[in-house]
Amino acid sequence: MATIISRLTLLLCCAMVINSGIAADSAEQSPFIKAYRTVYQADYDFFLPLQGAVIRELSQQENGQWLLSHRADTSLASMKESSLFEWDNNQPKPLQYHYQQKSIAKDKQHQLEFNWREQQVNHTTNKPPGSFHLPKGTLDKLTYQLKMRHQLQLGQPLSTYSVADKRKLKDYRFNIVGSIELDTPMGKLNTLKIKRDRGTDSNRETVFWLAKDWDYLLVKIEQKENDKSHQITMVEGVLDGKTVRGHE
Repeated sequence: MATIISRLTLLLCCAMVINSGIAADSAEQSPFIKAYRTVYQADYDFFLPLQGAVIRELSQQENGQWLLSHRADTSLASMKESSLFEWDNNQPKPLQYHYQQKSIAKDKQHQLEFNWREQQVNHTTNKPPGSFHLPKGTLDKLTYQLKMRHQLQLGQPLSTYSVADKRKLKDYRFNIVGSIELDTPMGKLNTLKIKRDRGTDSNRETVFWLAKDWDYLLVKIEQKENDKSHQITMVEGVLDGKTVRGHE
């Protein structure tokens, strides 16, 4: 069951979805940040067909920091993931990342603390805790998605994202496939199709679709590995108080 939830985590972590409520006095500085909540249906083809629900939310805290969270639930397991960050110099600056997975078989969790003054990431997992160097511009497995969406809105090319992933830094790369009109439960949405570049030796393919008319919110992710396929699809969403709708 832990493997099933791990598949969901891989799907979600290759996505691009973030936004949150914004104070009036900071709206001009960060017009990109808007409150949102999105709900997805998850479908897995693992040992047996399995379905679940995924919810993502971004909210601004009273101290001005931002919290992005998502949770996934199936009949056999659950997963929660969150990132606390600041919006600094027109990009996210992670402060704390937390991941927790629960299943019948076992529980697993890890946490990252970003100490920008000491330029260190401190990590705690089920294994012995430790730390590694924190270069400027480092993101976590959720905040890199924010930066990517913001770049798309500005019409900029996608970067190579340096991501603190568990116990070390990894480079995340993506390629734009093209524009696709996608049928969804909310109607037809104009989306941008993007594929993660995992290298020529990988047997895993991850593709996702972002809503071009809705600040590039995640609409769908599909992952294929060997002869198995897993996907999540948005079934409803609210962005900045507006219900996400497509066209006929």
